Amino acid sequence: MLKKITRLNFLCFIFVFIFFNCSNNETQVINDASKILTTTTVQQATESSTTSSSTTTTSTTTSTTSTTTTTLPIIISTIEDAQIKLKELNLYDGIIDGINGIKTKTAIKEFQKLSGLVVDGILGTQTKEALALGKESFKSIGEAEVEVVEVVVFSKEIEDAQKILKDLNLYTGQIDGINGVATKKAIREFQKLAGLKVDGVIGPNTTAALQKGENAYVANNNLQEVSETVDTSQNSSLTVDLRNYNPDADCIVGYVNESQIWVPDPCFYPVFVFRYGQTAQVNSQAELDAYLNQNWSRTKEKIYTSLGEVPTQNYTVGINSPVNGLPMPAGSNNKIVIGIKNDNNVNARPQSGPQNADAVVEVLVEGGMTRFINIFYQSDTSYHGPIRSARPTDPTVLRPLGGVLVASGATGGLIPEIKDMGVPVITDMRPDYFRISSRKAPHNLYADTSKLKSTAISRGYKKVTNPQPLFPWGDPSLNSWNNNSYLTLTFSSSTRTTWTWDGSKYVRSFYDAYKNKKTDNIHTWIDQNGNSGQISTQTVIALFCEPYMHPLQLPSVKTVGEGRALILHGGKMLDARWKRGSNLDPFHIVDSSNNILYVPKGKVWISLVPNTRNPSFG
Repeated sequence: MLKKITRLNFLCFIFVFIFFNCSNNETQVINDASKILTTTTVQQATESSTTSSSTTTTSTTTSTTSTTTTTLPIIISTIEDAQIKLKELNLYDGIIDGINGIKTKTAIKEFQKLSGLVVDGILGTQTKEALALGKESFKSIGEAEVEVVEVVVFSKEIEDAQKILKDLNLYTGQIDGINGVATKKAIREFQKLAGLKVDGVIGPNTTAALQKGENAYVANNNLQEVSETVDTSQNSSLTVDLRNYNPDADCIVGYVNESQIWVPDPCFYPVFVFRYGQTAQVNSQAELDAYLNQNWSRTKEKIYTSLGEVPTQNYTVGINSPVNGLPMPAGSNNKIVIGIKNDNNVNARPQSGPQNADAVVEVLVEGGMTRFINIFYQSDTSYHGPIRSARPTDPTVLRPLGGVLVASGATGGLIPEIKDMGVPVITDMRPDYFRISSRKAPHNLYADTSKLKSTAISRGYKKVTNPQPLFPWGDPSLNSWNNNSYLTLTFSSSTRTTWTWDGSKYVRSFYDAYKNKKTDNIHTWIDQNGNSGQISTQTVIALFCEPYMHPLQLPSVKTVGEGRALILHGGKMLDARWKRGSNLDPFHIVDSSNNILYVPKGKVWISLVPNTRNPSFG
């Protein structure tokens, strides 16, 4: 009996000791059933509480007060909820009206892209869950492979524009030189008032107009002034439908009704807008603004006719490489052309692959950065990377070669579009791909090009036995070319590359605003054994192309059409033109009279530069 009493007293002592200690500490309890986080604070009675308190006195316990705070989880269930959250994330600048209009769908697509979701503009279950997480959902997952840049980039060009836009009462944010959502919106508004292409990009035309201030504005009637009949081709024309036009009626602001149809403004004279071969009539200023914000244009795109194969000089099919014109070594693994995406993010350098490729194509991507398409035909490497995701421009340079695109993935909806263009795609698969341990994802995906070629052939991707030449390869005389020692190409305010002739080859340096302020960073490659060197090439071809924003909100350039071409070889430079009638065509290089100009054979670096940026050379 004594033992029982002693044991009972001991247990009571333990209970009182635990209770006393717990009364002086904060505890958190997570209710798994409701997923609500509850924080309970137990304080001594001598402290005061402004919310609620209770006092209990016994002979064995200490008086306490208790405060409980409950935080409810964020739930996104309606379009209105989504609009509120998207506005918090600076992705939506429209009215909180619960209507899934064009601005709302655009904001949802942008959020989906940043969160690695399928980009369809639909507020589905996954999108709702991601929106509830807010910025925590912004990460590189799945096929989206979104660039996450740690450094905020300052641009003097943007700062100067912000000052002017602020004076014009179009920009209300801080003068910080950062091209954020508010800045882009102000640029678009200015472009609209000045009658310029509304793309939010500060190119030469927008820069020149900004210098004029309000003098650059055009009258609204001039903006809307179009003839009733618009020529769309040599054999046909479009006539605007005037049934809803009545300038004597009460004017309204165009809007999208419950049936997702634009309600016209009777005072607005209808106009046509064009994009990717499509034509639409708009019947209000609001509708026109919405279309222009979706990269439609008031100017009809020019229709080109396929030009066919390029002529060559001292070139033998099956002996010379279609990729760079060089004679191919005997026994080359040249059964199929592959183009592998190579990252050029600050965290991806030095890369492995450009030094082994038969040709490299450099293209603009998000954030003003660039990526490479390393083309392999007669050459191979067992160590290529980092591999990144596909972009809209990639298939346009591989299609004439019957090539296969190799990438880590792509923004949702893009790969089917690439395949529709006739370019097969290989994405992350084993054993062709592998991850290296010395780098963090997503900059650690590598591959063996020989295995990739075997995979492409086993899948039936081979289209032709001997691909056509990508350029008019030949052996031109350089006597008529200009002496040249360097060429600097500007892809954006964040990225510039310089090619310098060292007496035997062109070596590459660069400016990257995400890295530092130096304009002469040496660009190096590295192999599997740690050997490295400066990236170099025998021939540089800079093609100046029209930039545009793909419907998936991906910066791209048009490689069908024509534009300026600068070709560097042997310390000489040729200033010419490039022409192309379709994605099936190779690149024709011509003079001002459309006479073909031959391109020297040699390992080549092809830069697709936005034609809104001027080069410098000397």
